[in-house]
Amino acid sequence: MSPQSSGLLLGLLGVLIFSLTMPMTRIAMAGDWLSPWFVWSGRAALAAFAGAAYLLATRAGWPPRAAWWPLLGATIGIVFGWPLLNTVALQTVPASHAAVVNGILPLATAVIGAWLNRERPSRRFWACAVGGTLLVCGYAWQRAHGSLHAADALMLVSVLLGGLGYASGAIATRHLGGPQVISWALLLGLPVTLAIAIGSAPDVPGRVSGVSWAAFAYLGLMSQWIGFFFWYRGLARGGIARVSQVQLLQLFFTLAFAAALLGERIELAMVVVAAFTVLLIAVGRRAK
Repeated sequence: MSPQSSGLLLGLLGVLIFSLTMPMTRIAMAGDWLSPWFVWSGRAALAAFAGAAYLLATRAGWPPRAAWWPLLGATIGIVFGWPLLNTVALQTVPASHAAVVNGILPLATAVIGAWLNRERPSRRFWACAVGGTLLVCGYAWQRAHGSLHAADALMLVSVLLGGLGYASGAIATRHLGGPQVISWALLLGLPVTLAIAIGSAPDVPGRVSGVSWAAFAYLGLMSQWIGFFFWYRGLARGGIARVSQVQLLQLFFTLAFAAALLGERIELAMVVVAAFTVLLIAVGRRAK
């Protein structure tokens, strides 16, 4: 299997793991026993402890000097920026509207990654990337009934920071393995995330249902940690700009999981748009 193909496969596995994040977040916060601030910071702290255990078990050394700046970018983007700003924005806008802005995350990752990594994708690739992004955003915009919210600017910043985090983490894999990259990025943010998690923890943890705690554990161990094992490795092997476009499918995977776990209805339009998105990704993959 070529590096491009294996990179796309690894990226797809990461996207599948990330696609469960929204349904699991809703399940974790069911009953209002776990606040959004605790779900965000607590999952990051849990993932950081798992990362620390992994680094100790594998006897990983300190990252080389060249890896620290990319690691810092990953921490800013995927530990704080994207999840935190979206959490704040989602307090005033529905999740369907948030998908409008977040739909451009693959393009943001591609642009920032190509700039940082000095990649030169073809014009056909960029045309497919922009086309797929517009297709996803258009569908999400229709679901949001074309309304505008003041939180859009906040979510746009989160998308830019998310793109920075994904691209920076992929660059860090030149010096470290994917598991080490996400583990160190989480550890860099641990002093802040742990403090917020302690301050926002539920007063009576025993009252939180086992299902909510299980969803919280998934967010911490899978969405915030293990998913990046596959995602960063895929970006590094297949190219940041090209593999990042697989994330265009995340919206549709999320809707499918929401239907299966939460009973939400799947629209025919979603299936049609997803099919065209897959087609654009396939065309973009073949662009030299």
